[in-house]
Amino acid sequence: MNATACVEGQNIPGGLSDLPTFVGLPSKKSARELSGSAEELLRGIKTVLDNLLLRAIENRTRAEFIATREKVFSDYFKTVSALSNLARVIVPPPTLDRLIVESLLELEADLLEHGLARFGVLARDQAIFTIWTMRKTNRLISVIAGAGPVPESLKANDERIATEFSLTSMLGHFHFNCLVASIQFNKAINPEVLNEICDGLRFTVNAYGLIRQGVDLRVARTEPTVATYEWDEEDKELLASSMSDLEDEDL
Repeated sequence: MNATACVEGQNIPGGLSDLPTFVGLPSKKSARELSGSAEELLRGIKTVLDNLLLRAIENRTRAEFIATREKVFSDYFKTVSALSNLARVIVPPPTLDRLIVESLLELEADLLEHGLARFGVLARDQAIFTIWTMRKTNRLISVIAGAGPVPESLKANDERIATEFSLTSMLGHFHFNCLVASIQFNKAINPEVLNEICDGLRFTVNAYGLIRQGVDLRVARTEPTVATYEWDEEDKELLASSMSDLEDEDL
């Protein structure tokens, strides 16, 4: 797909240090720590997102899904960006951190309970792997937040990575949340459409590879307040998968 065209003209962060870290909505537990007005506002925005996702998953053919995705993705991008920025203002930082973790845990539990019957084993397992990848990505975003901005000499590269990451990550979230909407609203997805959605989940792995590039820009410097991040075997596996996908995908 021509991913860049989906969000042409949108406001994308200038650098990785400006990235929002909010994904998902308040979990049942963390929602109790929000004010009534804050929770109501976040859920009002979610209604907008749900309507966009339902328009996508209700299509009967791959071609119809792709056409709808091209129509709604720009609005999805803007709405999720607004939700993320708003959450950072109205949700206390400790609650926001828990919100991210708990929302992913709840989504994983929903997939484990309903995913097999609704999507089959391959799609369910791919969706669970996507959640695992999101956790890894959020961990690296935290590393970037702790490291702060890059030197002026690396700023252009950092901005390029941030632009590609914002787009790629949002595409991955869009396809993942199509599966979430199917479960939440008890909407069956046509197998032809499901295959296209699962193919779109790989954008999440590509996003991981990009955010790791952003970390590499920072950990190479000597920063006494930031511990050097060491890549484990899971990081290496994801990076290899991401780099392979990026070679095949024209963003």
